[in-house]
Amino acid sequence: MSVVEIDSERQSNTVETSSNFGPSTHCVVIMEQLPLLRNAVPPRWRVAATLTLRDPLLGPEPVLADLPTVVVGPLIHKRQVVAMAKYAGLVSQWSFRFESDDGRAKALVWLHPGTSPLSDCGIFVVHSSLR
Repeated sequence: MSVVEIDSERQSNTVETSSNFGPSTHCVVIMEQLPLLRNAVPPRWRVAATLTLRDPLLGPEPVLADLPTVVVGPLIHKRQVVAMAKYAGLVSQWSFRFESDDGRAKALVWLHPGTSPLSDCGIFVVHSSLR
């Protein structure tokens, strides 16, 4: 598990999994919104991921692959699962980027890598049932 604070005012907000977890086929993204400034609009975050693949079929060097960007939020609960990224193969490291134009906000982000059946590929937004 990796946890990092992101800030919409920073130029770069990147959260990466540790290679100590070993290769995985999916990564769950959990966000916790910190208090907003005054009457600020709850932000929506653009989330993109770059995967580091180490596959002998692709050669000896690691290969980077990008997944399409998705938009998550606004967050409804203090802490919630917002997305799951999947790849139909083993990923040695997940690197997520977060951006928001909807106001100034901070959040904590947790990444939980794991393994599941090799099927879908992409970032899938997990919507809250309280819309």
